[in-house]
Amino acid sequence: MNPLNAQRGVALVLVLWVIVLLTVISGSMVMTQRTSTSMVGNLKAERTGRALVEAGINYMTLKLSDVNLPAEENEWPVDGRLHPWAFAGHTIWIGAMPDSARINLNKAEGALLLGMLQSMDLEEHQATAIRDAILDWRDGDSDHHLEGAEDDDYRQAGRPVGARDGLFQSVGELQQVFGVTPDLYKKLAPLLTVFSRQRTVNPLYASGGVLLSVPGVTREDVLNYQQVRDEALEQGVPVPDFAAGERKYMANSRGSVYRVFAELELGGGSKVQGEVVLDTGQRNNRGYKILARNYNPLSALERVIGQQ
Repeated sequence: MNPLNAQRGVALVLVLWVIVLLTVISGSMVMTQRTSTSMVGNLKAERTGRALVEAGINYMTLKLSDVNLPAEENEWPVDGRLHPWAFAGHTIWIGAMPDSARINLNKAEGALLLGMLQSMDLEEHQATAIRDAILDWRDGDSDHHLEGAEDDDYRQAGRPVGARDGLFQSVGELQQVFGVTPDLYKKLAPLLTVFSRQRTVNPLYASGGVLLSVPGVTREDVLNYQQVRDEALEQGVPVPDFAAGERKYMANSRGSVYRVFAELELGGGSKVQGEVVLDTGQRNNRGYKILARNYNPLSALERVIGQQ
């Protein structure tokens, strides 16, 4: 073979490889640019959505001052429902409800906790064991409730951090309690609070899951009451009392702690949601005392309010 032809062949192959390499690099740069542009767009949308949700929460917080007005005079009732608010060219759904609508993880009596666990269709022994483990977690001693769990039980299960022997600092702490699985926690968390400072629950605002936790209440009782309550809210008339169950576990007191919600629907079926827990009985130069704040990222999430 002619050496000159061989050199030309090698040069041609090298040129082809350089073209392939440049094509790959160019494609990679285009893909990176598109990804970066998409990420910037998503970040901008999330920040904008969160700012709008924050505005909705702040507006609804201002309206808490009207909480004692008659229903016909209160455009923004604290009734546990989301209401549309037009702001900056968007419709933001805002609402609030007393935190007394939830079961206080630190103050609820054992029977109410047991009713909540039994409403999750747990076996009686399993529900009792978790109830007792919750009681052991929040009490200040190392004595076992009948089927509960203290430090030795946690250590034997390979969990070196035992029971707190003190009050729950958050509902999320329930995940550390002996017997509480991730799936069970997801079901229990929307029913619970550590902020209400009440042993009872307020049935006028409570979800179906909370109502079903009250000893002596049936699913039929809950469905019937929810229908009556929804009709009263739609008509703007006082909600009647919940007649079922043991009254000692219920009280119509709203207390001073409220959950304020805001939700914004964006394009593509995504949402931004926010929730603030605040105490209207405690104020400073910035307003009510904030006890907790949570924002969900952009995603197709369930509605904050109205969960059964």
